[in-house]
Amino acid sequence: MQGLGVNLSWVKTPVVVPELPEHHVSRPELVDALRGSRHRLILLSTPAGYGKTVLLDETFASSTPAEQVLWLRLGGRSLSLVELTDWLATALGLSSNPGSAALLRHFAKPGRPVRLVLDDLPGDLSIELNNWFEHLLNLPESHLRLTITSRQRPAWNLPRLLLRGELLELDATMLGMSRQHFDRLCDGLAGPLDAVERESLWARSGGWWGGVCLLLAGRAQGARLLGDYLEHEVLVRLSGEERHLFYGLCHLPRFSTELCAQLWEGRSSAQLLQRLRQQQVFVQPIEGLDHWYRIHPLVAVALQPMLDPAELARLRLQSCRLLSVAGQLHEAIDQALQAQQPEVAATYMERLQPTWQLTDRYLQRVLDWRRQLPQELLESTAGLIDLSTLALLFSGRIDEALASLEPLGRFLPAASAAENQRLLAHWQALRGGLYACQGQHAVAELHCREALLHLREDAQDGLLRLLCQFSLERTLMAAGRIEEAGQVLQAALEQVRRRGCLDSEALLQGDQLRLLMLRGETGLAELLLEDALAARVTAQIESDPLLGRLLFIQAELALLSGRTDEAERGFLVGLQHTRDCSAPFILQGYLGLAEVASRRGDPLTAQLQLHRGEQAMHYGRVEDLCYRPALALQRLRGLARQGDWLALLDGARRLVGDYPLGSGVPASLPPTLPQEAQLLAARAEYRLGRFEQARHRLQQCLGDHSGFAFECLRCEARQLLDRLAEQAPEEEDWVFHEELTGRESAVLGLLAEGLSNQEIADSLYLSVNTVKYHAKNINAKLGVTRRTQAIACAKARGLLA
Repeated sequence: MQGLGVNLSWVKTPVVVPELPEHHVSRPELVDALRGSRHRLILLSTPAGYGKTVLLDETFASSTPAEQVLWLRLGGRSLSLVELTDWLATALGLSSNPGSAALLRHFAKPGRPVRLVLDDLPGDLSIELNNWFEHLLNLPESHLRLTITSRQRPAWNLPRLLLRGELLELDATMLGMSRQHFDRLCDGLAGPLDAVERESLWARSGGWWGGVCLLLAGRAQGARLLGDYLEHEVLVRLSGEERHLFYGLCHLPRFSTELCAQLWEGRSSAQLLQRLRQQQVFVQPIEGLDHWYRIHPLVAVALQPMLDPAELARLRLQSCRLLSVAGQLHEAIDQALQAQQPEVAATYMERLQPTWQLTDRYLQRVLDWRRQLPQELLESTAGLIDLSTLALLFSGRIDEALASLEPLGRFLPAASAAENQRLLAHWQALRGGLYACQGQHAVAELHCREALLHLREDAQDGLLRLLCQFSLERTLMAAGRIEEAGQVLQAALEQVRRRGCLDSEALLQGDQLRLLMLRGETGLAELLLEDALAARVTAQIESDPLLGRLLFIQAELALLSGRTDEAERGFLVGLQHTRDCSAPFILQGYLGLAEVASRRGDPLTAQLQLHRGEQAMHYGRVEDLCYRPALALQRLRGLARQGDWLALLDGARRLVGDYPLGSGVPASLPPTLPQEAQLLAARAEYRLGRFEQARHRLQQCLGDHSGFAFECLRCEARQLLDRLAEQAPEEEDWVFHEELTGRESAVLGLLAEGLSNQEIADSLYLSVNTVKYHAKNINAKLGVTRRTQAIACAKARGLLA
């Protein structure tokens, strides 16, 4: 049966379910969970627009004849106990209403299972009705099961039901839209949608079906439609006082009960906020911050015009002060700037702990604040100059960072010798970092080492120490001074761990892992990476660039083992964490996806990913020297996979000309870029039959101690040189000769796909011992000792695609 309208009218079973919306996106896992549930109470409790009714329509559209369904759509309107029992008696076919107590006795008797669906149950049920439901749910046995949708959790003893295993509750987290759902909805409602616009909407959606549907379907009118929807579905259920508070909260980036009590004194705002939370009107807890909340971003933007301008001005002025007192400095800065108080904002910026630039969207925030502040304010204190220069440096905007640093000289000499030395150390740290970004290694090392002697080991100088250590180990790696680079990294990691700087530790761990990979110690790198990822995930940061950076490394390790699908997933998830970040390292995600496409024989997709990476660099205003050589190197790898040896040789020679062996590589680029360019050029010469040129180039490479100290590069160079030794100089029509047996080649191919020895044995109908024997022969013929080295060398020799 199905109740229709406010008069509780009903029709006989089976349930007549309305047609699903044209743009409906099915949620089969939830449908199966509800349809198979034998819980006494199913409760779907979320704000408006999470598809509760549509989900029930889909679930019970094909309900079994064994279960009678009584369906009542309440639309949030109240009903009395008498109204409900009258309706139930009629729906059950009882001759007359026996009364509420008799109905309880009726349901306690054995009988045909009945499911009572109450759609959009109001939160303000009468005491009598609440008590009746409590008695119903506490019956020892009952052939009635309740399915409730509501925007407010009923005031029943739900914990007891949960402990007895009789409650299935789905909240907004479970009913919210996934990324897969979102993409299907976009394709169905919006057709081709600009990638930037799509990502922006997803970032703001918070899984809210209703808001996304309205914005997509309405397009230009989407914002107006969303406002109308909120007026009819949400605001109409609020009192005048609740509305007033709600409009104000839409302008606050975050708020707490205490903050509301101070902002709206004498208005019982704490109680009003509690009521708004109970009614689930999009007041969301902020993950990782107890007792702090925000309004859903789409709702906040839609309702912000509703607040009176004079009240808005008062709210912003007061909130920036109160947020700063509560330690929420970045939100206080935002409010001060919106209140046209740049001096106040600048004062709060100086109080920030520098290391917070590494996480979330905070680096982008500093750049946004910098854009809004007058130039004279940005240069008014040494602290603001440090903050601004660091943000520009981390964002790859080197020339701007140099210009930002220049006014620091006005504060020298300082009033005391100690302060003078500290300011000089700050200047040297920043200048050293900038030299490293420009590839001027010798002078970068000099400045960083000198600065480290005088920077304090406290929170205020912590990020500058980190910058020096990071720049120093990068310059040492590029110079092939592996042991020294490892020592710098280890010392830096110990210092940040002792200070409890988890963000700084994550940044340094990324370079520690890359150093291990270049040494060929991939097994140890994978184990350390597992620990680093576990620690980072526990931080529970919604958009975490440092986690994204670690995920890129995990994906690269998967690529080394031939696990292409796993690598692709890693790069994609990593980009989700770094997409809003301004740092140049986000390019790694696009380079990785380009490599994945290239390995799959899809050069067009590879080119698309490189284009997207270059586009991201343009949007971030990253300078060419920080990313273009890395793009060029990846394009060369793609040419090698396509076998376009002439184009590869031409491109590799240009890159070698820009970055010859021993030249300085900017800190944001792979430290092995000159060596990799040389190897690609040698491979092209080898494939084109220009053996003497290739031999001479490789001998030069092996004689270079800057980058060929890394085991993986030396292995590749030696193997190619050994192959050249077998070729007579006069051979014009060179043909590659396979030196592995057919069985060994088959084993090698499966090893590259990431299969275990047992899986290879099953695939080739061999014993595990035979597989191990073939693997041992492969290593011996290739001159390596590890599986990953064998795969890398086989690819270098063209034995694997």
